[in-house]
Amino acid sequence: MPVEYKYIEDEPEIVVKPIKNVRFKVDFDITDVCARFGNWSRRRLYLNQNTPSYYQSQPKQSREVCSDNDAQLINTAFLEILRLNISNSKDIYEVLILFYFGEKQIITDYVATEGYVRNEWKKQVSGIHSVPAKQIAKGIRVDHIYIVKPLSLQDIARKLDTNWNAVDKLKKSGENFLTGYFSALKSISGIELDMLKDRFIYN
Repeated sequence: MPVEYKYIEDEPEIVVKPIKNVRFKVDFDITDVCARFGNWSRRRLYLNQNTPSYYQSQPKQSREVCSDNDAQLINTAFLEILRLNISNSKDIYEVLILFYFGEKQIITDYVATEGYVRNEWKKQVSGIHSVPAKQIAKGIRVDHIYIVKPLSLQDIARKLDTNWNAVDKLKKSGENFLTGYFSALKSISGIELDMLKDRFIYN
């Protein structure tokens, strides 16, 4: 006796949803990471040349730094930009350095070795004192030191002889690379910046 088959036509359809693009989940602000690294770098320069007062005179926001361990990791990430196989990698690196660290400028500082001599020397330089410079100069030491001034995007554009939009594009390209770099570092190696572990920087 033949077997009777029953066909069910009302079986539920399986809906296949398209797979969305997968991206790293980013829960930190890379601009704050870069800013604290720039502050750390300026602080190190001022301390190395024994001019901590120049660092302390900066606004509070410019004195918030990352840890030494974070600085090493961030510095490595910055150098990785130079290894990118793209024509403008050096431009991206330079823009980030000028924006977050700054441009070095050499200034002359007069350090008094005898009492009020420094103020008197400044008067002589300004042409309002009649005492010969050689006599004043016996009590002073002339130092040539660095100060560092972070540049705005407009300042960088003028320095590189380009426009604001081009500089902004380079800056964002560098920041996007760094965001992916640190996300991949955590995902692949489990290494994370101290400031992110401590939830020190978050949107």
